[in-house]
Amino acid sequence: MAEGTKGGETRQWGDNSHENYLKIDPEAQRRTLDFIERNAKAGKPFYVANWPNLTSFIPNPKKCSVSRSILQDGLQCNIDPFIGKLMAKLKELGIAENTIIVAMADNGPMTHNPPPGLGMAETIFRGGKGDFLEGGVRVPGFAWWPGVIKPGQVVGDIIHETDLFTTFARLAQATSHIPTDRIIDGIDQTSLLMNGDTFSRRDHYFIYAGPNLGATVKGNYKRHWISPDPVGEASGIPAAFYFLPADPREVTPMLVNLIHLKRPFNRMKIRHDLWKKKYPDSKEKHGVPWTGIANATPEVKALARPFVDASKLPFDPLEYVEHLDQLPFDPSMDPHPGQ
Repeated sequence: MAEGTKGGETRQWGDNSHENYLKIDPEAQRRTLDFIERNAKAGKPFYVANWPNLTSFIPNPKKCSVSRSILQDGLQCNIDPFIGKLMAKLKELGIAENTIIVAMADNGPMTHNPPPGLGMAETIFRGGKGDFLEGGVRVPGFAWWPGVIKPGQVVGDIIHETDLFTTFARLAQATSHIPTDRIIDGIDQTSLLMNGDTFSRRDHYFIYAGPNLGATVKGNYKRHWISPDPVGEASGIPAAFYFLPADPREVTPMLVNLIHLKRPFNRMKIRHDLWKKKYPDSKEKHGVPWTGIANATPEVKALARPFVDASKLPFDPLEYVEHLDQLPFDPSMDPHPGQ
């Protein structure tokens, strides 16, 4: 792990052992609670992003859950207790009614060749991490704000991870700090948090497969742009539309009854492509990792050195990695989404 402050040194925390890996989450949780307490007592607003490792993919004989899966151990014995401590700390400091907690996953389950004993599996949605299927992008999300968000609600609206940025800026009365020199994908979802189901301001989103647009969702309808049935494309009316409430696993493409959606989805894609052309993605950054660490251990320094004599190679590896984003992305090289 690396730590640092803006403009300061980057320093290594702990070593690169498996034992140290298991200490990262407890230390991050301790620092999170300490940071909140310091700012609350100083009367300062704060924002904390805590993305836990959750667990180690190396099996641990010390199981704590009934299912004994790696995933459930991480959820039941790491994440859940910390959320409880966090809520208790906010109440103790008297700032619970002025603080919002959002807990969510970052992607669907790692269902493709998972580590033994992981415990991740498909649910009602097909696919997992990396897929443009719903199983790869739909995740659970929870919002807690005493006195503001009514507890016990089940909300079915669309909200995107990028919406958190603009929503938090609105709630903190800090919209003037939202950059205007770039495209901001997030939508202000304050209305959804305040009013609940059906009050989302987002009704569509685009899902990518690598650098390629994989699918577009509009309300309850979805169109695959990377078609599982290229033969059917010859008709000019691709049978790649899905009605998600009736077909959450995206296995029964519809044609005739959704033929009227062809042009609306085409228009959405054209607008999206024109925006991408006007505001292209930032180029990927590549380089040798683990360099520039002020207190790096010999083991970490060794990781930053090439394992071969570059002078004996027919090309410069460092020059090569600068052009990795130019390599073609071929989704056919991987299993079909959901397989």
